[in-house]
Amino acid sequence: MALFSLLTLYSTVNTLITSLLLTVVGYFVFNEWTRYRSRVKGLSGPAGLPIIGNLHQISNKPASEQYRLWSQIYGPVFQIQLGNTPVVIVNSTHAAKSIFLSQGSAINSRPVLAFFHQKASSAALSIGMSPWDERCKRKRKVAATSLNRSRTVGYHPLLKHESSELMAALLEVGHAGKTAFIPEPVVHRFALNLSLTLNYGMRAGSTKTFQNSPIFQEAIAVEEAIGKLRSVGMNYANYIPSLRLIKSISKPFKRTPTQNAADIGKRRADYNRVFLDELKKRVVENTDSPCIQGGVLRDPESSNLTEPELLGISFSMMAGSETNTPKIGWAMLLLSQRPDLQKTAFKAITESGDLGEDALALEGEVPYIMAFTKEVLRYYTPLRLAMPKATTDVVEWEGAKIPKGTMVFLNAWSCNREEGTFDDPFAFEPQRWLSADPHQHYSFGYGGRMCVASHLVNKALYTVFLHLIGNFEILPGKEEEGSIDIDPLTGIDNVNHQRAAPRWRKLRFVPRDLNRLRTALSASA
Repeated sequence: MALFSLLTLYSTVNTLITSLLLTVVGYFVFNEWTRYRSRVKGLSGPAGLPIIGNLHQISNKPASEQYRLWSQIYGPVFQIQLGNTPVVIVNSTHAAKSIFLSQGSAINSRPVLAFFHQKASSAALSIGMSPWDERCKRKRKVAATSLNRSRTVGYHPLLKHESSELMAALLEVGHAGKTAFIPEPVVHRFALNLSLTLNYGMRAGSTKTFQNSPIFQEAIAVEEAIGKLRSVGMNYANYIPSLRLIKSISKPFKRTPTQNAADIGKRRADYNRVFLDELKKRVVENTDSPCIQGGVLRDPESSNLTEPELLGISFSMMAGSETNTPKIGWAMLLLSQRPDLQKTAFKAITESGDLGEDALALEGEVPYIMAFTKEVLRYYTPLRLAMPKATTDVVEWEGAKIPKGTMVFLNAWSCNREEGTFDDPFAFEPQRWLSADPHQHYSFGYGGRMCVASHLVNKALYTVFLHLIGNFEILPGKEEEGSIDIDPLTGIDNVNHQRAAPRWRKLRFVPRDLNRLRTALSASA
């Protein structure tokens, strides 16, 4: 009897193991057949591995640079596979024009990512991550109207004020150039204040208030986490169905990244609702300052916007702080290592006469500082793969037909370094933007879904660089001399993050004329 029971148990276990193996083999075969059929016919690309495709080849390295290198082998437009998902990579300015402009109406949407959209953004979607539908069009129209070139002029006093606050913080924290410090907190405060003021008509006060405020620190932490959740190199579950199944099965037993994503999405919605509710009260009391959300609340034609749509606009504006901070930070690090640039830029400012006696003036335009601003955006390129797009109709490239529903990346990093479009593209040369035949950089995207705030961001960065170089000499801290890496590939903090942030180091901000700067700051307070 015991022997019979043992044989029965052996048979049962053997059957279970066989069934499991057959299931695994069946899934593998079906998945690989599915992956093969999903490839875009007529486009070449690097070979990948079963299940994961090319994910392992872009993990823990700057993916945009790997794509640029692959484009030299497979052409300016090629395909990769992120798990089960085929992705078309556009790497040249000519290809970008052909695909994103000439066929723009067929490639205006965004892909829906299983992990990010269904978890972190289930309540509301930012403009940048929304598929192209009526809700997205309404949100984009409101934001674009508030941020177009003519409206940007009205924000100049705001930009000057926030830039002045940044200069005051650099002066205070650095003890008038005597102390080296990491400027990230004060730069982050500037970027967040710009987003808060434009969107909600409110701002953080002093640096100390900003650092001690739970809600402002929550906004910084969550916005950074959202950027990580959007990253290709950090979220394989977006592209590998079996990982999503495993996460779903394990959910009752442990706290998974999926649950964390949902928590982060909820936290983002929570603090934005707090900001929006406070603005609604100020609107009722007629004590609000002009801002995007205030204009929406006061405009009867915008009353059909739902709360998720209002939040979606807010999400987009708040996300801007996460891309503006690294742009300014990297420029500071660059200037600390390039006294020749500081000398040239300061000479251009003094010869223009625009600052005059006012160390924080914002009249006219210094061409070299505008050129410096554009070159920072071209050379550093924080969002190196722009925001992913999705085709809504067939898109053609040299005989290949890219089907509806295909994910497409604009490799802005590669376009910004294209030989022939930019002379000596791997050199930082602001003078290139002073020529009679100006180029176009791709750091705000390209085509119909370009960043709606590009005009404002350009002016904001220009203002900061004008005041920064005009009032400070930037030096590395003594312990940092010779160790600051300003290479935009090797000097970034996290290669897997969607946006490239520099490795912050201690700098000294030495006032060029302390009395003159203090006088200007007192006048602007």
